[in-house]
Amino acid sequence: MSESRETFFRQGSWMLTATFLGGVLMFAVHLFGGWMNRGEYGLFVTLLQVLNLMMIPALGLQTVFAQRTAAASSDDEKSNLAASIRKIFLICFVGWLTAGGVVLLLESPILKALKAGDPLPIYLTILIGLPQLCLPMLLGILQGRQMFGWLGWAAIANGAGRFSAVGLLVTVFSWQAVGAVTGVLIGLTFSCILAGWHGRQVWAKSLALSGQFHANEWLQRIVPLTLGLGASQVMLSADMIAARNILSAADSGTYAAAGMFGRGLVIFTAPLAAVMFPKMVNALGDSKTTVLGQAIKGTILLGLLCCVGCSLAAWLLPDLSEKIESLAAKQKVISEIGALLPFFVWGMLPLALANVYVVALLAKEQYRGVPLLVAVAVVYAVALLWLAIKPEPPNQQTIVLTLGGFNLIYLGVANRLAI
Repeated sequence: MSESRETFFRQGSWMLTATFLGGVLMFAVHLFGGWMNRGEYGLFVTLLQVLNLMMIPALGLQTVFAQRTAAASSDDEKSNLAASIRKIFLICFVGWLTAGGVVLLLESPILKALKAGDPLPIYLTILIGLPQLCLPMLLGILQGRQMFGWLGWAAIANGAGRFSAVGLLVTVFSWQAVGAVTGVLIGLTFSCILAGWHGRQVWAKSLALSGQFHANEWLQRIVPLTLGLGASQVMLSADMIAARNILSAADSGTYAAAGMFGRGLVIFTAPLAAVMFPKMVNALGDSKTTVLGQAIKGTILLGLLCCVGCSLAAWLLPDLSEKIESLAAKQKVISEIGALLPFFVWGMLPLALANVYVVALLAKEQYRGVPLLVAVAVVYAVALLWLAIKPEPPNQQTIVLTLGGFNLIYLGVANRLAI
């Protein structure tokens, strides 16, 4: 095995391990759903997907920060990078304040659409928006410097902080959705502090003083990246928001529980694309690089393992729950989740693969195909809206099948553009 290939798999293995640990801790948060009623749990998961969509403006920034950090070699480039980072943080802060004000003005219709009786979870979600915007940028700096060690620890810190805080607030203090959302805020803040500290040299004030912020140059990169990665985020998250509006509060809780496995598959396989990105940036113009093929093969293997494992679990759990006293009382809910689970994981597998192609496309700065990706996401969002306004609301399976069908289309478009 060549040194570069060995390095890729070593770094990829660490990122998979770190993301797996962080992901397990984040996923384990949903175990505390047993201390929440189904309506409150459904609200919590819906707000998580709202946060994913709120992160869209920063997705392009993470990729650009990784790209520019990886490419900065001269003293002038490093100074300009530091000045730009500080200016963009300020712009994001002002944007967050503005968006928060708009949400507060629209509080009543938002509460109605989300079937939320208490506005406090909405207020907390607004507050979470700031670290949610900052974290991708801070992670992009670590990714661009290929500091995969601390990049992995930041993922673990996010999961550990979230798990500990949610466990305490939900099980001990019975805070329901409020406690769960507060735990998300604590985990994100902890991760931001860790990532910011270890990447601080890149945006140090001493460097920024002699640097310049070229807004047009950044916009030319940020806009297509934001649109491309934002399209993937819509494909990942929009169905839960539609389901919360279409289904009853209780049924949305069941849908949310099954959906977290499918979304977990996409998140679990994402580190391979994260490792691939700076390597493709550094290998621009090298037609012999095989890093895309390695990332695709790894994603297929991991994705299939997840899909088969979840499908077997969905088949076995209803029968096992009858024999386990602690699960017997929740057999009906387990059966409902199990019926949806295979649809979700297999429906999300195409998105996991598509994301690798999208990241490769953006790493090569091939932005002309981005409008096609956005078009698929827009049509998907319109399809979900149509399902929401139908006189006869669709059932859970119809929503999941719609998701899976559009993810296949998205994969086909991404593959065509990247190859």
